[in-house]
Amino acid sequence: MRTRPVRPRGFTLVELLVAVALGMLITVAVSAMLVRQEGARRSLTSTNDVLLNGAHVAHLVDRMLRGAGSGFSQAWQSAYGCRLAVARGGTQLLPRGSDWPAPFAAVSRSPRLAPVLVHSGAGAGGSDVLAVASGNSGLAEAPLRALAGSATVNSVRVPATVGLRANDLILLAEAGRADCMLQQAATGFAGGATQQIDFGADYSAGTIGTLNLADFGGVGDVSVLPMGNGAGNIPQVLLMGIGADRTLVALDMLRLAGGADDPVTPLADGVVELRARYGIDTNNDRIVDQWVDPAASPWRAADLMDGSAGAQANLYRILAVRVAVVLRNATADRAAVTGASLLLFPDLDAALQHTRALDATEQRFRHRVLEFTVPLRNVMLI
Repeated sequence: MRTRPVRPRGFTLVELLVAVALGMLITVAVSAMLVRQEGARRSLTSTNDVLLNGAHVAHLVDRMLRGAGSGFSQAWQSAYGCRLAVARGGTQLLPRGSDWPAPFAAVSRSPRLAPVLVHSGAGAGGSDVLAVASGNSGLAEAPLRALAGSATVNSVRVPATVGLRANDLILLAEAGRADCMLQQAATGFAGGATQQIDFGADYSAGTIGTLNLADFGGVGDVSVLPMGNGAGNIPQVLLMGIGADRTLVALDMLRLAGGADDPVTPLADGVVELRARYGIDTNNDRIVDQWVDPAASPWRAADLMDGSAGAQANLYRILAVRVAVVLRNATADRAAVTGASLLLFPDLDAALQHTRALDATEQRFRHRVLEFTVPLRNVMLI
């Protein structure tokens, strides 16, 4: 019996087309799911990065501002608003002979002492610059009074030197004198029974510019203010602002870390704007009654640094600083993820608010506005 040969069977063209179409649909669906998942992952990562960076920035700024005024606020009548005269190794540091490095070039070369000064619009991109000063003595925070007629070219006498030690940084501020002078206790100095503080270390100088140490006491009472120590417990007299590369940076105006230049130290990246407002006491009850704009008179840095009695009184009235920073992630999205503008200080009066406009490129980055208030505790207690 003859049998027919079995012919091999495959897929028909229609079956192949249906299989290809189904495969393409599955591929498109899986791809779309992966794209959405990757977008969500990038969004979550970027958001977390901004949040963590914001917490870091808030911690840094809060820590610097909370100590502002330590060591000299108790003698505010003579110290606030005095023009700082500082020399190191026989070379004058302050007042400066040249501009500060970027982004601080617009800040005055002749800084005056204050817990906090806001240089409105002086930083990169029009951001504010904060000038912060605080002592860090640790052993003697209380101001001392120089004995009448005791100042010489390298020493001053006080009622007691207990708590002072070698290399202490000591500020001399005289009521009625526009300038105050930073000095440093000599290497071999040891406080205790002696009343005389001998100066002779790196930050000692009998004359700085036209200011003479021996002349202190000729105008009014001289406050002798322990500010810290050059070998430890270093005080801070610094500028803080936004650099051109979207980085929060600081500069040590006293060069306490050593070196012959002015190093601008990066603190945090991804910060595109910094703004501040003063909280002031209007009735001398040491409670913040009003928020004011540091770009408006009489709260501009130039007004607060003019050396007048009115400026000194206004510095005394500043009890808190409200800070707003705008943070941005590092990687742009394909489409806009942020609106055309960001509003800073939205709960304050319209005149105190600030709007940051974002162009089309900036809108593709994720932004976050972080605001916090820092009380100046050393100022509130005086």
